[in-house]
Amino acid sequence: MKKLMDNRGIALLMALGSVALMLAAVLQANIDAKFAIEATAVTKERHELTYDAMSGIMIAQAILIKDKTDNPKGYDAPCEDWGRQDKIGEILRALPDGAGKPTKLVISDELGKIQVNALVDAKTGKVNPAQDHLWTRAIDDIVSSPNYESDFDIINETRSIIDCLIDWIDNNDELHGINSVESDYYEGLEMPYKARDGYFTNINELLLVKGFSKQLFNAANVPRYVTVYGQSTGKHSVTYAGQINVNTADLGVLRLLIKDGYEDVLMDVDEYRKETNEDGGCFNDLQTVGAYERYFGKVFYSDIMTTQSHLFRVDSTATIGKTMKTVSAILLRTQDPKTKKWTCDMVSFKDTR
Repeated sequence: MKKLMDNRGIALLMALGSVALMLAAVLQANIDAKFAIEATAVTKERHELTYDAMSGIMIAQAILIKDKTDNPKGYDAPCEDWGRQDKIGEILRALPDGAGKPTKLVISDELGKIQVNALVDAKTGKVNPAQDHLWTRAIDDIVSSPNYESDFDIINETRSIIDCLIDWIDNNDELHGINSVESDYYEGLEMPYKARDGYFTNINELLLVKGFSKQLFNAANVPRYVTVYGQSTGKHSVTYAGQINVNTADLGVLRLLIKDGYEDVLMDVDEYRKETNEDGGCFNDLQTVGAYERYFGKVFYSDIMTTQSHLFRVDSTATIGKTMKTVSAILLRTQDPKTKKWTCDMVSFKDTR
C-alpha cells in the first residue's frame, strides 16, 4: 500500500511539474508575443515618424522652388514665405491628415554664415584676402580676451590659427606661415591623423586644426556662424566665393560685414532688414547690397556681401505622442540651363534624433 502511495505521489509531482512547465512555457510565449507586438508597434511608429519628418524636407524643397520660380532674380530674406513660421504653418495645416507631414518645419539660409572653405582655393593654394580679413576680425576678438587660454606661445595667435586653417585646406606641403603646420605635425601627435589638404567636409573638423581649440570653437559659436558649404554656380556645382547674405546673417556674422569704426550702425541695419509690412512681408528694399549702401552709406565690406542664396538648411520634426524625430538636410537650389526650371537637391542629410 505504501509503495502504491509513493508511486501516486511521484505521479502527482510529475503531473504538477509538467503543468508548471506548461504554464511557464505559456507565460513565456505570452511575454514573447507581447514584446513582439510592442516591438512591431515601436517599429511602425519609427517608420511613421521617419516618413513624416522626411516629408518636411520635400515640402521645403517645394517652397524653395516656388520662391525662386515666382521671382528668379529676387533676394532671399527671412521675411519671405520660406523664412516665416506663420506661412509654413499655413502650408502644413492645409495638408490633409494622414498625408504624412511634420509638426515643425524650419528653413534657414546656410549662406548667412561664414564659409570656411572660401578662405583659400584648395587647388592653387591662393588665399582669398577678403576672407582672410574676415577671419582675422572674427578670431581677434576672441583670442584677445583676457579669459582666453592660448594654445600658442606666441604674440600673434590669430595669424597662426588662420595660417593653420589655410594649410589644412591647401594641397601642398609648403607652410603658409612660420607657426603653421602640415601633415607631419598631425602625424606626430599621440593620436595621429593626416591634414586633409582639401576642403573641410564637416564643421567639427575645425577642431582637428592646430590652435582651433574647443574653447575657440565654442566662443566663436562655430555651428551657428560657420558653414562648410558654398555658393551654387550651376547644376550640382558649388564653389566657395565666400559671399554672405546680409539679409539672413546672424548678428554675430553681420557685425563682421560692417567696417571698423561703424559698429554703431549694427542694430540699425538689423532693424532695417527685419522691418515688415502689415502682412508680415518685407518692408524695406533688400534686393541688392547697393540698397543697403544707399541707405547706410559705404559702411560695409560689400565685396563679401550678397542678398541671394542657393543653399538652405532644413530641420523637420515629426511627433507621435511623446516621441519625436528630427531630420536635417542641406538643400542646393539650382536652375537647369536648358529647361530654366528650378530644382532643389539634397546635398547633405542627418538623422539628428
